[in-house]
Amino acid sequence: MMKIKAISFLLAAAATAFLPGCATHAPDVSSYYDQATGLRTDLMENELEAPGQPREIVWLNASRVFHNSKTSELFLEASYMAMKERGYLEIPPGKTLTVIADGKPMMFDGTGSSNMRKAYKKDFVRETALYPVSRADLQKIANARNVKVQIKGANGLIEREFKAENFQRIRKFVSYYAV
Repeated sequence: MMKIKAISFLLAAAATAFLPGCATHAPDVSSYYDQATGLRTDLMENELEAPGQPREIVWLNASRVFHNSKTSELFLEASYMAMKERGYLEIPPGKTLTVIADGKPMMFDGTGSSNMRKAYKKDFVRETALYPVSRADLQKIANARNVKVQIKGANGLIEREFKAENFQRIRKFVSYYAV
């Protein structure tokens, strides 16, 4: 009888240890709290890899910014980083982000990167532009089978395509933070 109880306990412990691994987990999202207001921002980083030897690194991040405990706003964040010699992309205000989801372009109007440009470490520059986005548009991007991203700057146009891991990240973000 004692042996059966011990085996039952071990099976229950193993099942309990196994079940959390099967549970659905939130995407890799960092949460930041404003020390003055206590309000939270949830940020999902989503690097868009370039084929071959890239000249720059580009991210199309998604974020949820709280204005109070019940009201939040969603953003797409286009971030660009390059060697100092290459310089900034210099993203101006306006419709400078285009996301083409299954052949249908969605243009986003943002604030530009002029207030969010800075040197990064010793040899790099980095800039970020914010674009308000609706839940519906985020869901269109997440549900698409093919997504292309275009970021227009004063110093060029950057184009990237979503890969499997980009779809996975945006779909998880949408399912947890934009439903």
